[in-house]
Amino acid sequence: MIFAETERLILRRPRMDDLPSYLRSWDDPDMTRFTGKRSYTEQFLRGLIEEMQTKKPGRTEPQPWYQVTIERREDGAVVGDLGLGFGVPGERQVELGYRIHPVHQRRGYGREAVAGIIDWLIESYSIHRFVGVVAAPNSASINVLKSLGFRQEGHFRQSFLCNGRWLDDDYFALLAEEWRQRR
Repeated sequence: MIFAETERLILRRPRMDDLPSYLRSWDDPDMTRFTGKRSYTEQFLRGLIEEMQTKKPGRTEPQPWYQVTIERREDGAVVGDLGLGFGVPGERQVELGYRIHPVHQRRGYGREAVAGIIDWLIESYSIHRFVGVVAAPNSASINVLKSLGFRQEGHFRQSFLCNGRWLDDDYFALLAEEWRQRR
């Protein structure tokens, strides 16, 4: 199932043939330095992908997060993934998380993928508010959010234990009406 297409990307439901890409990116030290989670096992990721095969995005099940694969249109390469956290039912808010594999970074894929998924979420779910929570040292991710019009709403000191050290978290948000005005 394809959720959205952008100029260079396809945002779609994960498939089992994505497993090698998920294994590489979810266990890469560059990718996990701000997530606080190191070793994701093949069994865990296989289960995650299997769950996404039948689960629909949205807060209809006990686990509100949904993963979306980011595929490059030109060659079908998996360049990363998006996490969608739907929160409390009926509130029409989504927390966005994203990761672009290091070999595909600095090409604008993160910005393009987040923009594409925002458009789709507004159209499909009438989402009112988008939230991004970023470890403060992750300047690349912060720049993606700022470039899309997210504003910083909070800074929490040493609020996140990440790989044995405490990091600050920055909270960003964007309203759907602000997004529409920018488009």
